[in-house]
Amino acid sequence: MTGLTLHDVATGRHPVGIECDRCVRRVVVTAAALKAVAGDRRTLEEAGLVCGKCGSRAFSVTRFLSAASVRSFVRNH
Repeated sequence: MTGLTLHDVATGRHPVGIECDRCVRRVVVTAAALKAVAGDRRTLEEAGLVCGKCGSRAFSVTRFLSAASVRSFVRNH
């Protein structure tokens, strides 16, 4: 999923999952960690998100609908 905006992250009830397309690192990030605020319509790509391990800008985003889906994302790596 691409095109998720910082506004979407800031107003969502759960954090988002990011998976690097190059090194396959997975992280769960909160709105605070992304400095996301309501009204900021930049996508995560436009905001300059990069993998903390390999520096890649290619990633997949998972928007979680429940706390259980967050746990599943982390556990299934």
